[in-house]
Amino acid sequence: MTSTIVGTPNNQPKKYFPILFLQSCRCLYSAKRVPSSQACRLPLRCMMNKHGKTGTLLVLGILTTAIATVAVCEYQGWPFLRGPLERTLSQKLQRRIVLGDQFSLHLLGAIRLSTNALTIGSPGSAPDLLNAVNARLDLPYSTVFGLMGVGPREPIRITSLELDRMDATLSRDVQGQANWQFAPKSAKPTDSPGLDLPRFDKLVVKAGRLQMQDDLMKLNLDAQVSTTEGDQAQGGSGLLINGKGHYLKRPFDLRIKSSGVLPLAASPDSAMAVPITVEASAGQSKFRFNGQGVDVLTLSDLDGTLTLSGPSLAAVGDAVGVTLPTTTLFSLKGRLSKKGDVWSLKQTNLDVGTSQLGGSFTFDRRPKVPLLTGELTGSRFVLSDLAPAFGAQAPGAKNPPPPGGRVVPQRTFDIPSLHAMNADLKVRLKRVELGSLFARPLEPLDGQLKLQSGVLTISDLLASTADGRVNGRVSLDGNPKPPTWSADVHWQGIRLEQWLSPRNQFVGKEELDKGAQSRYVTGQLGGHAKLHGQGNSASQMLATMDGDAQAWVQDGTVSHLVVEAIGLDVAQALGVVVIGDDLMPMHCAAVRVKAQQGALKPEVGVIDTKDSTILVSGSLSLVDESLDLVMTAKPKDFSPLTLRSPLRVQGTFADPKFRLEAKPLGLKVISAVALGFINPLASIIPLIDLGDKTDGGCQQALAKLKGDRPKAQVARP
Repeated sequence: MTSTIVGTPNNQPKKYFPILFLQSCRCLYSAKRVPSSQACRLPLRCMMNKHGKTGTLLVLGILTTAIATVAVCEYQGWPFLRGPLERTLSQKLQRRIVLGDQFSLHLLGAIRLSTNALTIGSPGSAPDLLNAVNARLDLPYSTVFGLMGVGPREPIRITSLELDRMDATLSRDVQGQANWQFAPKSAKPTDSPGLDLPRFDKLVVKAGRLQMQDDLMKLNLDAQVSTTEGDQAQGGSGLLINGKGHYLKRPFDLRIKSSGVLPLAASPDSAMAVPITVEASAGQSKFRFNGQGVDVLTLSDLDGTLTLSGPSLAAVGDAVGVTLPTTTLFSLKGRLSKKGDVWSLKQTNLDVGTSQLGGSFTFDRRPKVPLLTGELTGSRFVLSDLAPAFGAQAPGAKNPPPPGGRVVPQRTFDIPSLHAMNADLKVRLKRVELGSLFARPLEPLDGQLKLQSGVLTISDLLASTADGRVNGRVSLDGNPKPPTWSADVHWQGIRLEQWLSPRNQFVGKEELDKGAQSRYVTGQLGGHAKLHGQGNSASQMLATMDGDAQAWVQDGTVSHLVVEAIGLDVAQALGVVVIGDDLMPMHCAAVRVKAQQGALKPEVGVIDTKDSTILVSGSLSLVDESLDLVMTAKPKDFSPLTLRSPLRVQGTFADPKFRLEAKPLGLKVISAVALGFINPLASIIPLIDLGDKTDGGCQQALAKLKGDRPKAQVARP
C-alpha cells in the first residue's frame, strides 16, 4: 500500500516541494510566538507531524545539499567572491584593495586567503601601503568583525601573512595619522611615538623593499629584505635585511642577519628561536647584538650579548625611549634579553669617560608609563664625566659654550624626557672622584634614585670621605613651568688636610722630594645647606637660588702666609717666604651665607687665629656671575709694615680682580672699621649651628666675638 499526502497526487511529486516550502515557512513564522529554546525544532517537528518520514527525509536532503554546496565552494576557494570582497573591503577600510586573478578563499574556522597579487592602498593620494606577489593571509574572525564595526574594537591581529615579494611604504605625519592604521574616519589618530602596527603572529617575506617615512618619530628608512643562504653549519636558509636612513636627523645604517628561517614577526609561543645578528651604526655610535630571536619587528623573545658605544648616553636613550643623562664618550657591554614587553640588561660593563660603572636593569613597557628598575654599581665614578648633563662642554656632548665672560653652562635641559618613563634604581658606587681640588674621593656613595611622574629624586644619599660623611637629598620636579629643584645636604667630621689636595708652591724641591706637603688649612669641616630654585638650565637654576648654607672648621690650623697676606703685613709675609711657611692654630672658621634670587651674601664670615681675626663681607651674584667681596684683617700683634687696608675681590667668576680698598690706611681708622664690623655680628653669630656641642676652639672664638665672657671655672674641693 502506497502512502500519499492529502491534496497531492502521487504522480506529481514536483508540486509537493512548493507546498512543503510554504508549510515550512508557516512553521517558522509560528516559532516567533514560542520560546526560543523550541523555535529551532518547530519546522522539523511541524513537517514530521504533517508529512511523516517523507518530510523528514526532504529536510535532511536540503541540508545535505546545502552542506555539499558549501563544501564544494570551500574546496574551490569561492572564486566568485573576489569582486564582492574587493568592493566590501575597499568600502570598509576606506582605501583601494585589489586581489589577483588567481584567487582562493577559505572560510571554515578562520579566513584564509591566497592570491597571486595583493594591493593595499593608502588613504588619499599617498603611495600604496603594500604591493605583494603570491600572498597568503590568515585572519581570525574577531579581526574581521572589528574592522566592520561589529562587536568591540580590538587591535588588529593577523594570524599569518606570507609574501614571496613585497614593496611596502609606511608613512605617518606629525599629527599621528598613519597609512597603516585601519580605522574609521571618526577615530582619532594615535599620538604614540611607537609604530603601533597590526599584531602579527607570523610574518614572512622572502624578498622585498620596505620604505618608511615617520614624521612623528623623525625616522625615515629604506631597507631591502631577502632570504639568503645562511650559515652552512646551521643548515637551511636565513633572512638578510640591509637598510639605511635617518633618525632624529642623524644618518644610520642597519644590517640584520639570521642563520635560519627568521620571520619578520612571529608569536613566541609557536616560533623557534634562531641565531641572529643585528648591527647598526649612526655616526660615532655603534651597536651590535649577537644571540638568538624569533622575529625581527617585535623582538618578542631575544637573548644574547650586546656591545654599544657612542658620544653620549642621552642619544641612546632618545632612540629606545629611556631617559638617560648627557655624558661624554661611552662604551657598554652586557647580556641583553627580552620577553614580551620586558627588556633586561645584566652583566653590564659601562665605561663613561674614565668612569667604570655596571649593574643590572629591567625596562618594562607594559605599564602606561614604562618603568626602569635595577641597581647602578661602579668601581669608579668621576664626577666630571656627568658634567655634560648640566650643560658643560665635553667631547661628543655637543653642548654649546657659555657666552663670553661666563663660566656657568647655559644649555636648556630636556625636561620633557622626565615624563618618558618612571624609574626606581639603587645606587651603589665604591668610589666617586670629585676633581683635582680634592685629594680624597667619596668612598663609598649609596643612594636611591627615583623618577616618578616627572619628579627626579636622589634620596637616602650617604657618602664617606676623609674620616667624615655627607648625607642628604636632591630633587628636580619637571611638572611646574619652569621646573623646580631643591637640595638638603649635610656634612660633618671631614678632615680638611686629608680631603683637600695639597699645594706645594712654597715648598723647596728637597722638601718635596722627601714627601713634605704644604697645606694651607687643616681641621674638621662641618656644615649644611638647604637651597632651592627654578629654571630650565643650570644658569637659570642658580640665578633663582634661595635658601641658606653654613660651614665651619674646628680644631684646625691655617697657613701663616695666607693670614699675613690677607692682613697685608708685608714684614711678616716676607719673613715667612724667606724662612718658610708654617701652620698656626686656628681657633675658628665659620661662614653663614644667605641666598636670595641668585644673590649670595655672607651674614657671618670669620677666621680667628692667634695672630689675626679675618672678616669676610660683601656679596656675589649667580645671575651675572659677579664678585664683590671684602676681606678685612684685624691683627692681634704689632708690625711696622702693616698697611691695615681691606682687600676687595671684584670682577667675575671668569676674571676675578684683587685690589686694596682706597680708604685711609691709619691704624686708628682701620681698627675702628674692624671693630665696627664685628659688633653688628653679635646678633648674627648665634645663627651658626656648629652641630658639635662640645667645647671647642670655634665655640670659644664665636663667644669672644659676641663679647661674651668665658664662664669661670668652679674649683673642685
